[in-house]
Amino acid sequence: MSIYELLAKIILVNKFRISSSVFSDEEKMLLDDEKEQEVFELLKNISSIAVKITNKEISFGPSMVWEGKRTYSIEDISEEDYTILKSLKLKDIPLNLRALIADILWTQKREYRYAVIALEAYLEIIKLLYPNEETFDTLDIIKRAICISIQTKNIKKSEELCQIIYDGISVLSDKNEGFFLLRLLEVLIEENYGNISELLKVADNIIRKHHNNISKIELAYEIKIKCLNKLKKKELIKHTNLELAAYYIDSAEKIVGENINSSINAELLFCKAINLYRNNGEAFKGEVIHRRLIEVQKEIPQQMVLITTNIDVSEVIANIKENMEHLTFEESIIRLTQMIVFPKKEDEKKKMLKEYKDNFISSHMFSKNVINSTGQTLLSLKPLDYKNPENNKELLDMHLHQWLLEKERMLGIIWIKPSLRYIKEIYDFKEDDLDFLISNNPIIPEGRERIFRSAIYRALKGQYYESIHILAPQVENLFRNIAKAVDGLTITLEYDGTSKEKVLSSVFDLPELLESYDNDILFLFRGLLNEQAGANIRNEIAHGILSERDADSGVHLYFIGAVIKLLAYTSIKCHEIIKGNKKLASIKVLKKDALKLENKID
Repeated sequence: MSIYELLAKIILVNKFRISSSVFSDEEKMLLDDEKEQEVFELLKNISSIAVKITNKEISFGPSMVWEGKRTYSIEDISEEDYTILKSLKLKDIPLNLRALIADILWTQKREYRYAVIALEAYLEIIKLLYPNEETFDTLDIIKRAICISIQTKNIKKSEELCQIIYDGISVLSDKNEGFFLLRLLEVLIEENYGNISELLKVADNIIRKHHNNISKIELAYEIKIKCLNKLKKKELIKHTNLELAAYYIDSAEKIVGENINSSINAELLFCKAINLYRNNGEAFKGEVIHRRLIEVQKEIPQQMVLITTNIDVSEVIANIKENMEHLTFEESIIRLTQMIVFPKKEDEKKKMLKEYKDNFISSHMFSKNVINSTGQTLLSLKPLDYKNPENNKELLDMHLHQWLLEKERMLGIIWIKPSLRYIKEIYDFKEDDLDFLISNNPIIPEGRERIFRSAIYRALKGQYYESIHILAPQVENLFRNIAKAVDGLTITLEYDGTSKEKVLSSVFDLPELLESYDNDILFLFRGLLNEQAGANIRNEIAHGILSERDADSGVHLYFIGAVIKLLAYTSIKCHEIIKGNKKLASIKVLKKDALKLENKID
């Protein structure tokens, strides 16, 4: 049996995707020629390549990637392999495999004749499948065929393809109004083909029949707006947008309050409606819905499933006592800073990505909303790219801030809170006793010593709420001061000649600051103070959101401990106390199994 006879036997042309599983060893042994067996293996590998098609391009990659390994990919095709592919009688190969081979040769070698072969093969497959096969594979073939016809400037073929699509629209409208049909309308509008008014009627028909399918209705309205743009119907566009806004509100009211997920989805729909009202001349309606949105957001925290974690910290307290016993007040503060280890960004990133790859249900694989205590969504965090989680640095940093936030919460409750309590109960100290940490500390801006001393004193006395309200803006100013000291420009100049301080995120991004100061500390405090994916303490303080109860939580106590450690780094007196101090030279580490955690869903 020849290779062409075998391919005709094992490959079905009633589907576009070819499974490499049809290229079995049993089938391979039917080939007598050894060279044809090699061709068989090459075609098997090529059939395993994942094909991704968009409106404007096609890409070929491995079907699977894991732990630094991958399956066969386009870069594995050698020049010798390309020579073999060019030697094949493509007209004798099944249509779907022919299209794949010809498209690979066209995209990788840019030889026009293979574009022609690929286009003809795609066109024949479309005629076989469309409009009966309503799959996204069929849609991909249509997109790819049109793309090649545009690339090769084959206007005749492009029009032929569009006519085939247009002729099938009425058939699809009668029996199915799914996403397949909507995507076909998009293709026709993009190619400016057919009677736009007729396409508009199809979109309207879908809107009438599928009121409960929000995703489908959204896409139908999107297509309707595109049609109206083509027809230059400005007033109708405005009316359609307001109609969609009303639909969003109606849909939101139907689902709000059912459960936490429904309320969050309703929140998103209300937001979309508000933006539509604002952008289409009815801002007053947007304000009314905004008030309704705030009511809904207040109810969201009450719908959340609370997971209570009971932690047995008896051994932690015993360990703190053991490490602080017989120390002076100054030494106890230094001991507290020894219990806090500032994280290394790269080390934490590696740990997070390892968990992400090892744990299939890692939180970084899913979208999630960061919600504040009043139920308002501060940030919609997209999932990391599983294949390449580091391809979006900004998104990766946000996930890392979330990762560190969970650790900070735990450390604040388990270590810092008991340590602060121990110091408060054991030592009789006054505010001036903190001079060893504050006085002549080069990191503290001039004239700010007294307010830092007051804030730390209040924290050690258990007045966390008052302490944090002082520390957050003062620590922000501290980093601004460091940036200025290294010639970082912390002030903006507006076009009208006025100046104002840069926002804190811009200060943390100053190259002069990044070049001269510990980047791990900058990343840590950026998350604690300013990132919505992190603790965001500075913004909580600035907007008066932080409650007294919240100030007693883990991350806020961690912030207090982190500030004390930051000041200890540059305190000359601290270093003098540590130098040659045998009591502070060693620290007794808690056993790994000392902490006992029990989670309970309320």
